[in-house]
Amino acid sequence: MKSVWGKSISIIPALLVLVMQLLLAPPGNAQTGNPAPPAPAGPTTPPPASIRERQFKMLEMEREAAKPRTPEEETLALAQIAEDYKRIQVINNKMMSTTMPAAAPNYASIADTTAEIRKRASRLRDNLRLPQGASEKVMKPPEYKQAVDAARMKAALLSLDGSIMRFINNPIFKNTGVVEVEQAARARRDLDTIIEFSRLIKKDAERLSKPSEKPD
Repeated sequence: MKSVWGKSISIIPALLVLVMQLLLAPPGNAQTGNPAPPAPAGPTTPPPASIRERQFKMLEMEREAAKPRTPEEETLALAQIAEDYKRIQVINNKMMSTTMPAAAPNYASIADTTAEIRKRASRLRDNLRLPQGASEKVMKPPEYKQAVDAARMKAALLSLDGSIMRFINNPIFKNTGVVEVEQAARARRDLDTIIEFSRLIKKDAERLSKPSEKPD
């Protein structure tokens, strides 16, 4: 049976056209028409410091993402997106094709690969500037289950692989005529999942690579 991870990788030709649309599009939360008047403010309890800090960071990220890029920055972003879009598939497919048939996974190699996956997924998220979706149609990300042995490590990698393939096959990379907010939000959600899962898998792989720390 032919391995699904052995397939060749190619960049979708329309990707660069789509990227230009995403980079030049206005922020996803922009509205047209006259905004509704704000509701009267009532007494509220200030959020905890940790929540306020996260809100502040999110606002700073939104402001940074809204800043227009120079032509040089756009050219660099396009080149990085094309590179990361292809590379993340190549290294993931190689990791899956070597790990899944193995009785004893190479945890050191998994840790290195997931570290690169996280790095490239993070840069894709920064360069694409995809919106965060609040729609009920955008499914919640899968829950990560700690990899305590080879079987659970493979299960975690399968989940990561699923998120990567959903991102790669998202319709926004094929249909460049109209970029739907819901599809873009799904791509953002998958990237967030890839970043978080690759971080956790790397952590578990490093732990499992040390014989003294393997669970009984």
